[in-house]
Amino acid sequence: MSQDCISAIREEVLSCCSCELCKYRTRPVPGELMGSGKLFLVGEAPGKREDELGRPFVGKAGILLRKTLDEVGAKDVYITNAVKCRPPNNRTPTRSEIETCKPYLIREISCLRPKVIVALGKTASYALLGVDRSLKEMRGRRFQAEYGGVKVDVIVTYHPAAVVRNPKYLLPFKFDIRRAWEEVKGLG
Repeated sequence: MSQDCISAIREEVLSCCSCELCKYRTRPVPGELMGSGKLFLVGEAPGKREDELGRPFVGKAGILLRKTLDEVGAKDVYITNAVKCRPPNNRTPTRSEIETCKPYLIREISCLRPKVIVALGKTASYALLGVDRSLKEMRGRRFQAEYGGVKVDVIVTYHPAAVVRNPKYLLPFKFDIRRAWEEVKGLG
């Protein structure tokens, strides 16, 4: 059931041209399901490599994220982005672009009914929580939110691209991912 739902969203994302980003992208990048998706990770937008391949988190930041997920033993994971197309010059998505893609994000959450959502970076935390606060203020905190009738905890951490640029964020990033996965396991 959830696989069919995610597949339907995927097809819509692949044909979407609801904003100007479709003019600049190579490929839209729908989310990727591994297992049941009980741990749900949201990034900002596709990078260059993701745009080329049409898959989320496959560049340097993605390698770090996937390695961290392997290290903590996370298997039931869904990885997506707040915005499904790469903005030109790798700029931060605008609020309008985030809002245009938000229905996809809410439907992804409704389909999978995750136990925990991890917001990877400020753009993802804005898309999920609607607050524009510094990552320093938000990181490591747990927020309760509801999306399409699904109540879920949201944990905010660094985007893996920030970790690649600033290795001092590596330990807190890994701690947050481990904590999120432990929470998923604890919730059964």
